[in-house]
Amino acid sequence: MIGFPVGIFVANGMEWYFHKVWLHEFPSKNRNSPFFTHIAHHKRARLNGFHDEGYAESMFKNSEMYNEKSALIALAAVSTVFLPIAPFFTAGLYYGIWNYWKVHAKSHLDPEYAKKRIPWHYDHHMTSNQNANWCVTRPWFDYIMGTRVMTDASTTETNPLAMKMPIWLEKRVNKVARRLIPKAFAKIDENSKLDQLNLRQGIVVTL
Repeated sequence: MIGFPVGIFVANGMEWYFHKVWLHEFPSKNRNSPFFTHIAHHKRARLNGFHDEGYAESMFKNSEMYNEKSALIALAAVSTVFLPIAPFFTAGLYYGIWNYWKVHAKSHLDPEYAKKRIPWHYDHHMTSNQNANWCVTRPWFDYIMGTRVMTDASTTETNPLAMKMPIWLEKRVNKVARRLIPKAFAKIDENSKLDQLNLRQGIVVTL
């Protein structure tokens, strides 16, 4: 049973890695990459207050939706190799992949939902630097890797797990997290302050 939450955690790491490397870094250097369409997605979201009408369209009528869904289906297919030996872990991966699509699509069709429920992804699109905040469903790996950048544009989560919990427990979680990964939090604090300064000065780093 422990395999299921482990699978979800690994899926979150996959979100972080593939978003950062394959959807941003690789296309920016290789304009012929099929994932170059992700840059067009960023432009649409930026120009339309985070909204992207493409998520209401069929994957066969929109190249960005086709690429994103095809990649997720491929990841799910590859994950199946773990099924015979780790069925709960595989189920966690399946859930993480499915939840990524569900949450990502809903957020870009409902920006208010994104601001309140997944502020880290709203910040990914709407801050001064769009090369940060790589996670979509939960910001776990952004905290671990120190790539979470917070802004006043969204309703920032109050703990790194981005989960509702009693205040007494939340205080302990925040304290333990800062003690476990102090360098990551130092980066987060520094980059969040820099982002606010850039926004006040009208500095925006585009893709």
